[in-house]
Amino acid sequence: MKIRDVMSTPVVVVPPITPVRDVARHMDYSGVGCVVVSEGRGIAGIVTDRDLAVRVLAQDKNGDTPVGGVMSEDPVVVRAEDEVEVAFDTFRRHSFRRLPVAAEGSVVGMVTIDDLLLQMHQLTADLLTPVVKEISEPQHQSD
Repeated sequence: MKIRDVMSTPVVVVPPITPVRDVARHMDYSGVGCVVVSEGRGIAGIVTDRDLAVRVLAQDKNGDTPVGGVMSEDPVVVRAEDEVEVAFDTFRRHSFRRLPVAAEGSVVGMVTIDDLLLQMHQLTADLLTPVVKEISEPQHQSD
């Protein structure tokens, strides 16, 4: 299975000059926990709700602070055409929960640990459904 099959879209993308106040509003409005920071087609960075708490609020910065100054630069990215195992391996090696997904140099989605867990549960349910059906059907007994 490919990452494109489990990733979330659309992704919230902002330029580095965006005030962190507006980034937080984008997160709230879109119901997401991170935003990709980009100039043009490339991915310059990523900022999470935790980054806003630790790098803005805890440091007494104001809401006009440009997101480019608090983002994590050069984030690890996976490709839409990668197998989901690549995302699993990447999450195992790093201590983050979200990965931007790129295709042809642009961000096209976001894959999260939650996306992968939901996919695993769906696959398990799909595998077990025929077994449960077989077990729960009455057995015909021969006379």
